[in-house]
Amino acid sequence: MLRSGRLVQGPEVEAFEAEFTAATGFSHAVAVSSGTAALLLSLKALPVGPGDEVVVPAYTFIATANAARLAGATVVLADVLPGNLNLNPESVASVAGPRTAVVMPVHQFGLLADVRAISAAAPRAEILEDAACAAGALTSRQALGRMACFSFHSRKTMTTGEGGMITTSDSDLAARLRRLRQHGMGAGETEEAGYNFRMNELAAALGRVQLKRLPEMIGKRRRAAGWYREGLKDLGWLILPEGSSHAFQSYVVQLSADASVGRQRLIDHLKSHSIETQAGVQPVHLHKPYRQSARGPLPVSEQAGNNAVFLPMHPGLGVEAVERVCAALRSLTG
Repeated sequence: MLRSGRLVQGPEVEAFEAEFTAATGFSHAVAVSSGTAALLLSLKALPVGPGDEVVVPAYTFIATANAARLAGATVVLADVLPGNLNLNPESVASVAGPRTAVVMPVHQFGLLADVRAISAAAPRAEILEDAACAAGALTSRQALGRMACFSFHSRKTMTTGEGGMITTSDSDLAARLRRLRQHGMGAGETEEAGYNFRMNELAAALGRVQLKRLPEMIGKRRRAAGWYREGLKDLGWLILPEGSSHAFQSYVVQLSADASVGRQRLIDHLKSHSIETQAGVQPVHLHKPYRQSARGPLPVSEQAGNNAVFLPMHPGLGVEAVERVCAALRSLTG
């Protein structure tokens, strides 16, 4: 790789893109510098800009909303479903309007959203899938949007350290994405204003190794999730994640409405047992730039923002470690 003299967007990137298309079934894969770059580039390629509205889940990592805002669009927030925390199609229908250009379903924590129902709720809008956490779960058979965006951040199901990928089966879109990621440069000339969102060769080489191991790593995550479910199934005050399509990028539990313990007490209790955990995602409309983006109540997102907890999850997690977490949770209520 180093001997090639190409350290950015060279043969390793090309091979990574080809192998990612083969693994996922899409016609094209465009490697970029981050998952956020993937989202922004995809919106610009559609194109989306001032005057357009983009519907995003109120309960998601802030990058989803930031990409829409940076594209020049107005962010409109929809609520999520209780339990799985994916975008609620009924909420999408309630906020979509004549200016809705794009709906961005997020495959939350690696669980595939019901994109077909979401698309039906806003039939005139493009669907751009935020699959940041869904590498290893989402394939072309499940994807309904014209593009899906993956992240290879260090906390994702596979990593290049930092990086992302856009998949599509639209050849024209793929060609424009490739121009836009490199300053808008085409064959010998700059055709439009673009970005420097290229992936480097070192990241791509790491990604190729990770991609080969991805089915094994997803299998280990799902196995650990099964241990959690077995160990926690009798705790009625915890809502557990589920779903056969789940990649379990994170294992996120929620406190039920009638739980006798609060989230901070749970986190402190696990910490006292030397178990690191963290609170869930803060809803988008509670961040300063998006306080005006809600068009109505977002009760499920707010409840998840108050009650969700990330338990330890990674491919190397063994059964003894999971049992220790479960035992600590069971001891919390005696």
